Amino acid sequence: MSQTFTHLISDCDGVLLDTEAIAFEVLQRELAASLPGIDVAAAILPRLGLTLDALLADIARHHPLSLSASDIEQLRDTVEGEVAERLQLIPGVAAAMAAVPLPRAVVSNSAGHRVRAALDKTGLAPLFAGRVFCADEVGAAKPDPALYLAASQAFGVAPQHCLVVEDSVTGVRAAVAAGMTVLGFTGAGHVADGQADKLLACGACTTFDDMQRLPELVALLCQHHKQ
Repeated sequence: MSQTFTHLISDCDGVLLDTEAIAFEVLQRELAASLPGIDVAAAILPRLGLTLDALLADIARHHPLSLSASDIEQLRDTVEGEVAERLQLIPGVAAAMAAVPLPRAVVSNSAGHRVRAALDKTGLAPLFAGRVFCADEVGAAKPDPALYLAASQAFGVAPQHCLVVEDSVTGVRAAVAAGMTVLGFTGAGHVADGQADKLLACGACTTFDDMQRLPELVALLCQHHKQ
């Protein structure tokens, strides 16, 4: 095969930082009163990975959810505040990322200022050398592939030379649409049963639930595609 992988792109929430479980918990609590009689957890979980606005809009298409603009901003502040306060790394992620001998970037649907602050606070920022691409700055959010295409363009490489680590269906769809190969990560705190199958179904080439395996998986894929 002539294709080789030369760069690694990672999602942030649920791959680098175990934040999705916190966001999930806060959203369940805050939306319970607005969705009486609804299984709020079941409404939120499959939509994690979307921006908050997209998540709420999609829930509202299927359930009687009505929130004002000020309600949404207050909810955003609450989620972001609790996530920042309780921030923690995915176990083993710093060593795993450092052990992958490829240039790295972060792509996220979260706000750029929040992602950069979190990377700084957790000590991950140097691993990505300022290469952070976020929906509010690029002007498009996953599942649109534009975020991933912006990252590959900044690297100066074709999308097919980029490996991606994603934890959500939304993210996998975005990376696949960009023409990239995706590793699906299922080791974060929010992951429900059957998530690995969902990631594979929307295009991930494999899944893993222990971040320590990342360097090995990247090496195997790079070796395979050099043959």
